[in-house]
This record gives sequence, C-alpha cells and structure tokens, in this order.
Amino acid sequence: RQPVTKNTFRQYRVLGKGGFGEVCACQVRATGKMYACKKLEKKRIKKRKGEAMALNEKQILEKVNSRFVVSLAYAYETKDALCLVLTLMNGGDLKFHIYHMGEAGFEEPRAVFYAAEICCGLENLHQERIVYR
Repeated sequence: RQPVTKNTFRQYRVLGKGGFGEVCACQVRATGKMYACKKLEKKRIKKRKGEAMALNEKQILEKVNSRFVVSLAYAYETKDALCLVLTLMNGGDLKFHIYHMGEAGFEEPRAVFYAAEICCGLENLHQERIVYR
C-alpha cells in the first residue's frame, strides 16, 4: 500500500455517527473510487481509554475479506483523528430499513434474504477466527 493522507481523499457527507467519531463518504482523488472514512477522534479515544479497542478494530478490519462485511482499504492519521478508510456498502444499514418499515415488517422473502446475508458475513468472520458480539 502507498502512504495516504487526508489529501488523498475528497470528503463528502456524514453517513453515521458513533461513540468515537463519525463516518463520512470519501473518494480517492486519483481514481474516483468511493469509500467510507471512519474518523476516530483521538480526544474521545483517550478519554474513554479506547486505545486498545481502536487498534484491535484496525487489525480486525485488515483481516476481513468478505463481500458481506466492510474491510479496511487504507488508514491514516491526522493531528486530531485516526482515520480508517473502509469499503463502502451502499443501500443503508439494516437498522435504517427496519426503522422505515413500520409495523408491517418485511415480507418473508426480504427477511430471508437479509438473514442469509448476515449468516454469510458471520461465517466469513468466523473463518478468520473473529467473533462478532
């Protein structure tokens, strides 16, 4: 891998937020390829004693090679954040779809499809001896 910096990427809209920062869509300037950039704020990591967790997450994402689970494409550091550039899975997350379904829920074929994708993702993780809780 070639060394990358924040200037390697164009940053776009926020896709989600979490305990240590946010995830934004980003694009490699040289190729136009889209990714998701997970920015872990160093202050939050330090405040919550999450250094080992952040390193563990990076190491796990480096091992993942599955079309059902995001994986690490690049990583870089800024003064304020650790940035993990991940494969982008378009279409929103399952929580989003469940929330917008309402009381009716999914039709059975759609529920079976999502369950199968989850099983395939978990199987890929377990093959790498990664346990997802």
